[in-house]
Amino acid sequence: MKGVLISGIIVCFCSLISFAQSDTVKIAAELTPEQKAQNDYNAGLNYLNSNNPSMAIQLFSQAIQNLPNFEKAFYNRALAYIQLKNYNEALKDINQALQLKATDEYYFTKSIIFFHQNKKDSQEQVLQKVLELNPNHHEANYYLGMLYFNYQDYDKALDYYQKAIQAKPDYAYAYNDLGSTYLMKNDVDNAIKNYELAAKYAPNQAFIFNNLGSAYRQKKDYTKAIDAYTKAIMINDKYYIAYINSGATRIEKGDLSGAKKDFETLLSKDSKNSAAYNGLAGVYIKEKDYKKAKEMATKAIDLDPKNGQAYYNRGIARQMLREEEEACNDWKKALELGITPAKSFIDTDCND
Repeated sequence: MKGVLISGIIVCFCSLISFAQSDTVKIAAELTPEQKAQNDYNAGLNYLNSNNPSMAIQLFSQAIQNLPNFEKAFYNRALAYIQLKNYNEALKDINQALQLKATDEYYFTKSIIFFHQNKKDSQEQVLQKVLELNPNHHEANYYLGMLYFNYQDYDKALDYYQKAIQAKPDYAYAYNDLGSTYLMKNDVDNAIKNYELAAKYAPNQAFIFNNLGSAYRQKKDYTKAIDAYTKAIMINDKYYIAYINSGATRIEKGDLSGAKKDFETLLSKDSKNSAAYNGLAGVYIKEKDYKKAKEMATKAIDLDPKNGQAYYNRGIARQMLREEEEACNDWKKALELGITPAKSFIDTDCND
């Protein structure tokens, strides 16, 4: 009898489960369009935050089908399209979101789309709209600073970078770019001050220490410059420009063995680095080993035919090897590629 009772209990339990499943299906069928839209939207956010923009777009689209005025779904679908670099679709969605609700963040996202499309005038107009709605929007101020820096309007760039920092006092990128703006204005001390603040707030960013090194190098404080480049390399040993800058600084300092080590270390990591071979050419010119300098400069040119500095250095090596015609040809090519110091050699040593 106990076996029968147990069997009966099991049967009844299974029936209860069957009824519960039926009820669940019934409840799901009764979800409102708004609830369905919210569920799809939430799932879309999870995919967007998990770097799966394609799936996010699908779910945001389903949310919009159920709730056509769901402005947050349009906004986040725009973000997903930005991740996919589909800027035309992103622009359509952000415009739709703005029609439904005009917020500073939606306008800022529109400005980012224009940034990626390299539509600077449109970006500037939209960023100004952001600041009309929120004057303390630190990113809008920062991007306006970037725009004016690229326009070479350094006074306006300074103004907007400073406003960005006022809105966000630990804004490392703004300090970095403020430093670069001061450097363009030949205010090296203020450049160093701001690069150091950038390094304080973002101590793991190699490019900031590289920039700090360049400021110290311009001030001819070679020891501090090399220290900064070394920190950049310690943070990221694949940050190749820091090796080049460190080696060039060591040449200026007169530390030719240290410069050679920087360039050779870089070549051990990147055997096709044209700038490193050209750096070695510079070292050998200083050591008056002109044959080796010519060899290194030629390797640099073979790897990058547009390396104007390598043509310049090879011209010097060839001149010292009494290859005057070839030297003049190299200097002319260097000048063509924008190396203006080559002109003085052409004027004094080349007869046309």
